[in-house]
Amino acid sequence: MGKKSRARVAAAGTRKDPGRRVAEGKKADRAEKDKKVGAHAHPEWAPHLNSASEDLTAKLFTLVEVILGVVPLVVIGLFLASKDATSVDKLTEVFSQEPSMVVTFISACLQPFVAYMLYMVYRKYCEGDAGFVAGNLISLLCSEILLLNIPGVIGMGILLWRVWRNVAPHFESWLFERRAMGVLADIAGSLVILALAFMCATAARGLAGM
Repeated sequence: MGKKSRARVAAAGTRKDPGRRVAEGKKADRAEKDKKVGAHAHPEWAPHLNSASEDLTAKLFTLVEVILGVVPLVVIGLFLASKDATSVDKLTEVFSQEPSMVVTFISACLQPFVAYMLYMVYRKYCEGDAGFVAGNLISLLCSEILLLNIPGVIGMGILLWRVWRNVAPHFESWLFERRAMGVLADIAGSLVILALAFMCATAARGLAGM
C-alpha cells in the first residue's frame, strides 16, 4: 500500500510542482530513441518486414552469408585434396611452388568479411537506410566480379535484385543528403574489400602472364 501511495503522489505532483503528470507520450518517444537506429536511417523508407516477400529476402541474405563464410574452408579442402598436402608444411611448399594459389587463398579469405558486410547491410535495410544498402551491395558485387567468385557474384546479384525495388526510389536522395564524404563513409567497408579484390585480380593477371 505504501508503494502505491507514493506512486500516486509522484504521478499527481508535489507541492512545488502541483501540475506534474506522467507523460505517456514522452515514455513512448524515449523508447523509440533507445532503439539503435543509424543516424542516417529513414524508418519511413523501411520495408514491411512481416510480409512473405521480405521473409524470403531475409532468408536469402542468411544463405549467402553462410555460403561465403565457408568458402575458405572449401578452398583449403580442395588444396589439400588436389595436392596431397596432408600437413601445413606441405601446404606451404605447394604455395611456394605455385604463387597463383596464394592469390586464390587470399581471395577466399576475403569472403567471410564480405559475409559480415552483408550482415551489416541487412541491418541497415531493416532500418530504412536505402543508400547504405544500395551502395554497399554494388561495391560488393564489383568485388566478387574482380575475385571471379561465381557463387558470390550470383548471390550479390540476387540480393541486389531483391532489395532494389525498395531502395531505388531513395537512392538519389541518399546521394544528395550524404554528399561525397558521407557516401564514402557509408561504403568505406565495402571499398576496402573492393581495393583488396582489385589487388588480388591484378596479382592474378600478373602471375598468369609470367
